[in-house]
Amino acid sequence: MSSTPSIAPMLNPAGIAIVGASDDPNRIGGRPVRMLLDRGYRGAIYPVNPKYSTVQGLPAFPNVEAVPADAELYIVCLPAEAAIATVEQAGEQGARAAVVFSGGFAEAGPEGMARQERLHNAAAKHQLALMGPNCLGFVSFTHGSVATFSTALQAMPAIEPGGIALLAQSGGVAFNLLAEAAAAGARFSHVITSGNESSVSFADYLEYLAADQHTSAVIGYLEGVRDGSGLAQALESLRTAGKPVFLIKTGASERGTASVASHTAQLSGDDAAFDALFHRYGVTRLSTLDEAVDVARALALDSAADGLAVATNSGGTGVYVVDTCERYGVPLADLAAPTRDALAEALPGFAGLNNPIDMTAQVINDPTLLPRTLAVLDEDPHTDLILLFLGSMEYLSDQLISTVVQAQEQIGTPLLVSWLGVSERVRTEAAQAGLRVCAEPARALRGLGLMRRGVRAVRLAPGGSAAPSQSDPMPLPPIEPRRLPQGRWALDEWQTMTLLAEHGTPLPARELARTPDEAAEAARRIGYPVVLKLLEPLLAHRARAGGVVTGITEELTLRETFARMRHEHGARRVIVAQQVEAGPELILGVLADPIFGTRAVLGAGGIWANELDDARTLVPPFDASYIAVELERLRAAEMITGASPNVSALADAVAALLAGLGSLVRASAGRIVEIECNPVVVSAGRPVVLDALAFVEPVTIDEEQP
Repeated sequence: MSSTPSIAPMLNPAGIAIVGASDDPNRIGGRPVRMLLDRGYRGAIYPVNPKYSTVQGLPAFPNVEAVPADAELYIVCLPAEAAIATVEQAGEQGARAAVVFSGGFAEAGPEGMARQERLHNAAAKHQLALMGPNCLGFVSFTHGSVATFSTALQAMPAIEPGGIALLAQSGGVAFNLLAEAAAAGARFSHVITSGNESSVSFADYLEYLAADQHTSAVIGYLEGVRDGSGLAQALESLRTAGKPVFLIKTGASERGTASVASHTAQLSGDDAAFDALFHRYGVTRLSTLDEAVDVARALALDSAADGLAVATNSGGTGVYVVDTCERYGVPLADLAAPTRDALAEALPGFAGLNNPIDMTAQVINDPTLLPRTLAVLDEDPHTDLILLFLGSMEYLSDQLISTVVQAQEQIGTPLLVSWLGVSERVRTEAAQAGLRVCAEPARALRGLGLMRRGVRAVRLAPGGSAAPSQSDPMPLPPIEPRRLPQGRWALDEWQTMTLLAEHGTPLPARELARTPDEAAEAARRIGYPVVLKLLEPLLAHRARAGGVVTGITEELTLRETFARMRHEHGARRVIVAQQVEAGPELILGVLADPIFGTRAVLGAGGIWANELDDARTLVPPFDASYIAVELERLRAAEMITGASPNVSALADAVAALLAGLGSLVRASAGRIVEIECNPVVVSAGRPVVLDALAFVEPVTIDEEQP
């Protein structure tokens, strides 16, 4: 992150040059100029275009070399090849940032990838922070700077800055959300679109926002990342700063059919890694764009929503609101006795005085009823937010809007309005008058619930260092991958357990045997009781098929068991293993991950891995404090941790085991793609791996091998 040029001159530049500027404010090169003028940017504006002497009333410059030195930001409105040259020239002029709108880069195939690499090199050469290419730019309401050609922003009225930052990899999503949320009353510090991220990444912008004093919360739209550890570090910075983050993450992938041979891959689809990341660092994941609008509206209220008072002109709606508050986790205020007394004086005798307050239809006949009710609720010590529900009354809309606006100006408690049964025109006029308004009350309450969840998530998230773990590639001993019945390739249990032993994994004593005599000698050395496991031939679900027999206490039973395995399954090799004291069983696995390096699975193991959906996906690093939190989140947590007299020591041991598996996956330089340990028994308070498989990439295998 430290190698990324400063983003500050991009969002708050002393001067802005627009290369490819147009005198027509409706063209791509003309819109940034017009919006900078209309929205009161305080710095110098330098249009660059050799075709004009002036652009929209400003002196124009023929080329980049003619632009004054205080132009810190260059907005490049040119095709791809010309954009690369312009960034190089701007860097030579001392520019500190650039925004490149044009496409034709990485999204356009190999030639575009080559162009993007050249663009990246031009920016890096001059330590220039570059937004894009293939982006819609940004607007900083905090600093008054605009670098976009968005028609959504062009059509928006001027709005004051707020504390929400909106960050999206899609420009269309960002500015459409801005338009919707601003109309709902949300206010923003910055709106940023990262585009192809050839220079500055989504994570880099998050790092900036974590330290930005003008930003108190972040709403984001994320499609994918290349560097999972960088994203984790940025989210940790935001968590440490106490700033809630709300993200829409798209691109969830289905579990590949190639992974059906292992429980671990089934339990941890690619998208589960992002869920794990978000939980670890306190990110609230949003499902829809409507949710993003709703939470933006809620954040703009600047209220914890610990005590919501509801005033309505519909008793039935009041019941609906109560149920909806409970669904979304929004607590209703328990009104103080003086508040109820004052309401009894202000409202008709048949009004409802318990929260929600039913003002009745008398608000039509008595225009003072509504403001008196809001004033009383404003004085209540348990109320920190008021929701006013209005139903219909479109013919009174002008009067009602004026009444509510005046009441809002008189009270100190934030006010949220839900107005159903009227045209969108009425709600638009209410919003333009300064009210935070929506139609369906559930949307208002959903936003409040999401906001509360986000604040709580930041406070309770385990967090932790996001520094990536590194392992130097190391040579593996000779391995003989085997094709499993389901089609994947893997090292058998003996080879996998041997690798784990070399990495210090706690395992029971075990020996390989090819005959009953060898098995008997191994058992004598290990000590009874022992377990006999069929190793060859490979057998699907071998335990169910009689290929694993536990609790063998004497030699005769051992020999009979070996003979039965040979008769029924053609046993050529078996494993004789120490019988470990019974206890709760875990499944632990680590998979190679292209974004996070590795990801892990922790869950109920043994037969429960098939029967229960009780597993957690984890992202590295797998430190003990993180593991302790995730152990407690399992449904089987009480059973598992109850078997250990020292839960902290168990978390330490599981963390060490997962770290070792992760190290082995990374050190294999791509040969091992997954290691699954199942079951891992918690015996005498420590985890012991009873069985394991290491899955390998088919490209590393001699396909002629039997």
